Amino acid sequence: MKKHLAPKTRTFLIVLAAFILLALLLITGSTAGGAAVLSAQVVSTPEERAAFLLECGWEVDIQSEQTQTIHIPETFSAIYESYNDLQLQQGYDLKPYAGLDCTLYTYTVTNYPDKGQTVLVNLYVYKNRIIGGDVHSTNLNGFMIGLT
Repeated sequence: MKKHLAPKTRTFLIVLAAFILLALLLITGSTAGGAAVLSAQVVSTPEERAAFLLECGWEVDIQSEQTQTIHIPETFSAIYESYNDLQLQQGYDLKPYAGLDCTLYTYTVTNYPDKGQTVLVNLYVYKNRIIGGDVHSTNLNGFMIGLT
């Protein structure tokens, strides 16, 4: 003999299952962004950072590496919010690192199609993991785009 669930009970169980699935996805950190998956890579050497950038489509001159410590502010200004919007578009988010120091690695891009301008790539790294980055021109009317 089959027992049938009341429609309200069935609806409740379906909604409960959906909430549990959503919670599991949030807890495990599942994302659709490829950059977020790539950021899990450890990049503790210039070669590892260059390999990561190559996966993003950028060839860099390892010898051009510049390093500096950057403090991510606890409260984001409008400029930081705008920059973080770029990061969010590529699967990163600087807000969890607010108030912390990270390392900024900058390289010269060697395969940018327009050879008439200098193009640099920035990688923000915290505990050897990429937390953000950009590709930008140093020209007066330059550009800034995401890594991918």
